[in-house]
Amino acid sequence: MVRIYSVKEAKETILVRDLFTEFKIPKKIQKKNFEIFGREISPEEAVREIILDVKDRGDVALKEWTRKLDGVLLDDFEVSQKEIEDSVKKISAPLRRSLEIAIKRVLKFHEEQPINKWFMDLKEGELGQIIKPIEKVGIYIPGGTAPLISSVYMSTIPAIVANCKELIITTPPSKDGSISIEIKGVCGLLKRKFGISLRVFKVGGAQAISAMAYGTSQVPKVYKIVGAGNIYVNLAKKFVYGIVGIDGMAGPTEAIIIADKTAKKEFVALDFLAQAEHDYLAIPLIITHSTRFGQEVKKEIEKRLNNTTRKEIIAQSIRNKGGIIITKSLEESITLTNDFAPEHLSLMIKEPQRKIAKIQNAGGIFIGDNSCEVLGDYVAGPSHVMPTNGAAKYRSALSVLDFVKFINIINLERKQAIDLAKSAKIIAKAEKLEAHSRAAKIREEKIQ
Repeated sequence: MVRIYSVKEAKETILVRDLFTEFKIPKKIQKKNFEIFGREISPEEAVREIILDVKDRGDVALKEWTRKLDGVLLDDFEVSQKEIEDSVKKISAPLRRSLEIAIKRVLKFHEEQPINKWFMDLKEGELGQIIKPIEKVGIYIPGGTAPLISSVYMSTIPAIVANCKELIITTPPSKDGSISIEIKGVCGLLKRKFGISLRVFKVGGAQAISAMAYGTSQVPKVYKIVGAGNIYVNLAKKFVYGIVGIDGMAGPTEAIIIADKTAKKEFVALDFLAQAEHDYLAIPLIITHSTRFGQEVKKEIEKRLNNTTRKEIIAQSIRNKGGIIITKSLEESITLTNDFAPEHLSLMIKEPQRKIAKIQNAGGIFIGDNSCEVLGDYVAGPSHVMPTNGAAKYRSALSVLDFVKFINIINLERKQAIDLAKSAKIIAKAEKLEAHSRAAKIREEKIQ
């Protein structure tokens, strides 16, 4: 069931990423869309229609799309602060203790991120940067087949460290109009610990993105939206970019495990299955230069697959984009990985620390047997919101930097302003911008 690929075969198949517009929409969703929109409709067309409708009609449209898409009729989208607070008491004691450990570690990691204002003394003035938080941030928490509790604190804590003033969380409601106790509970824990302004709304999909981007009577407008989601959420974020900032486009979750013959096959197999169980679009890959190890871990995966609760999702994920790739050397494995630029990269090889410098493109690197991706998903410390779909070539994991702005400061004294005006005047003339040139010239002539 788990296929083994040569490098050439992998480059032609499982290492080829689909564009957002090429993701195959399940027939069940296509049928539902036809019933809702009354015609065959592409994801882009559906998103555009939803976003513009919510922009124009606000809560009325939000109510209608929530009924059509989520199957629930809601008049009030906001979860009350009392309900959030009460939910803390309803989560189990073991889960609460685990969440508190995770929150503490994620907080500590992001507090260590070096972000400081700075100024350079020019003797005749100063230049520098000051740092300001993005005041209003929207955080999208996906719904789907499992409540993504960890996404709440992994996304909000960097914003809290950045000192963002208002945090707006949206997440899809269930058929009975509720959201999970666990998601409300972790929001309650965050409010208690940090005393922050955090509001939660029961709305999902493109309609949630539109509501946060343009604002409605109930849902506040924000300045930036972060968070993962399905193809409709991502296309919606793309559509509203420019109206608000976004953290990026999130493709399917993905992981590469580079393993050699020293790796423990049961560790590799379970980490592979853990990645595959996210959803049917997940991309779980093992790259090894040991043919024997590749064969052994294939058997181990197939043996353990039968004991998983999400067997169908895992199997579909593996059929779509999963597999084992055999290379000629560890160096080739690393080159292949850098070309792919995975969201998660596990190094299960001899002396993995010596190879970190060779990794150019990855959202996060998990070193050795002890540092498994699952710990990074929940409790290690760094945010698990990492770049996907090759974006690790130019983007970083979510951090405090995503929630602040750097504002440049220019403060020049007289002599330096006069000296610089001469050059500015000449450059402005070369660009044929006469008013610019004159604005520089008058400083040159009349600064007192």
